[in-house]
Amino acid sequence: MNIRKNILLFKLYYLLADMWPLSVLAIVYFQQISGSYAFALGVFSIANIVQSIAEVPTGIISDRIGRRKTMILASVITTLAFVLFAVAGTFGYKYLLMFGGVIWAIADAFASGTDDAMMYETMEELRKSDKYDILYARSKTFGQIGMGLGALIAALVTYFYSLTVLAWVSVIISVGRILITSQLVEPKNRTQDDPTSLQHFITAIKAFIKNKKLRILATIQMLNRSISFTSHRLEGAYFNTLIPTWAVNIARLIKQTCGAVSYSIAPYFRKFGFYRILVASTIGMTVIKLTAVILNNVATPFIQSCVNILYGTSSTAESALLQKELSPKQRATMGSIVALLGGILSAIVYWIVGVVADMSSVYFAIIALILCNVFITGGYYWMLKKYK
Repeated sequence: MNIRKNILLFKLYYLLADMWPLSVLAIVYFQQISGSYAFALGVFSIANIVQSIAEVPTGIISDRIGRRKTMILASVITTLAFVLFAVAGTFGYKYLLMFGGVIWAIADAFASGTDDAMMYETMEELRKSDKYDILYARSKTFGQIGMGLGALIAALVTYFYSLTVLAWVSVIISVGRILITSQLVEPKNRTQDDPTSLQHFITAIKAFIKNKKLRILATIQMLNRSISFTSHRLEGAYFNTLIPTWAVNIARLIKQTCGAVSYSIAPYFRKFGFYRILVASTIGMTVIKLTAVILNNVATPFIQSCVNILYGTSSTAESALLQKELSPKQRATMGSIVALLGGILSAIVYWIVGVVADMSSVYFAIIALILCNVFITGGYYWMLKKYK
């Protein structure tokens, strides 16, 4: 089969994978069911711990059974998790949220690293690996469009119906992701090793330890994603204190539109160098976020949503730098090692921020997360000076 069709399928995959209408209001939905922000963020914290544990074995499985089968499996398990979230809201069983979070984490562990690895190997087979960042950016553009459409669907559904109905709508959309992944073509040049899983893992660990540049880049990336993901989950609850629930989704629609624009223009900035892009983007995003929360009024959600105009460029640069440092034979496994460590850190950040939000306010927790971006900027600046 023609592997070139993967290029279109990646775009459709990200469109549907990121079109989770409940996303922006997940914390609000979980808090309504459980009655606690700590419990709500705890769902994501537990999910990150489980994902961390599952990252390496699922990465090894991906390297051994193939990317296509792994992607299909991830899509099926994700749909099951969304069903559990919807059932939890329908019957008020808060512990189903935790169970759903665990299932979702396993699905994310299968997809984590595998999607990027398959994308890179597809470009290698087409002899265009030097243009991986372009395909990545264009595919992620569709992901942002998917998030935007998800936010629009959420705005319409929550205006007329409840968050529980929105949870069931999310299940229906997730089924489409299964159909897309089933059409993917396995790269022929994917390395298939004979060593045992343990030997495979040890080899990947040794390669990771020997690569100082990879270790530093991965550490900064882990901190950055932990802060960004927690902020992304919590901002829906913060925005909901300033504007109506349906309007929160309009703000998210603006955010994802900005993200789509950012990913679409990312390839045009590659000439400036990936490290310069990361430094400039992180500074710009921090300034926008601080400006928004200092105002702390109805304009805040819409100003803060503009931060995504820089997210696509930074995410593309970050992924391109990381893929260049990963070993070809253990690409998914090494990516999973990075994700494992990042998942542990994210779990800690989720829990701490949830406690802070319960003890003080969501507003204070958001400010603390924004201030942490100073360390991210400093790390990328140091790498710019050392590796430019």
